[in-house]
Amino acid sequence: MEQEHVIRFGGSHDLGLRIYDASDAYLRYSNTFTGSHTKESDDEPRDVAPSKKPGDEENMRATMLAYPIFAGPVRLSWHDLNDEPIEYTFDFNDIFPDKSIPYPKELEDRIIWEEPLDGDPGIILEIIDRTLNIYTLVDLDTLIPGTNNIKSVRYHEKVFTKEF
Repeated sequence: MEQEHVIRFGGSHDLGLRIYDASDAYLRYSNTFTGSHTKESDDEPRDVAPSKKPGDEENMRATMLAYPIFAGPVRLSWHDLNDEPIEYTFDFNDIFPDKSIPYPKELEDRIIWEEPLDGDPGIILEIIDRTLNIYTLVDLDTLIPGTNNIKSVRYHEKVFTKEF
């Protein structure tokens, strides 16, 4: 019987927040309180994030680094395109109950399973108007076919969606 491989979150993860067609987005998680497309006073015009474009998903990055697994509740708030406020609180333990990370099965024979990840896995929180999407983002060490050379392959997969 062939071994079934599983990639799991280890001791830490990176995090990214992407905002589209929304404004005044705030994230509270672990030691982070950050905002995106926010205004400093009520008399300023809204700073609505642009719409998602083709290629944005391929260029995802988790730029907030090295959070402990999983560092408490995630609190998100933002305003949709109609300027209606939305708030949502959740726990990554509910999204990833077994802490597993999806990976492309077509690379199964090429992944270096002793240490498959190149760096910490990332979690991307993506807000689009009234939708929250959550993605995993991993850089996998793989063998280049026919050689002993290693190539890092970036892979992301949507693991959660919620409409508000």
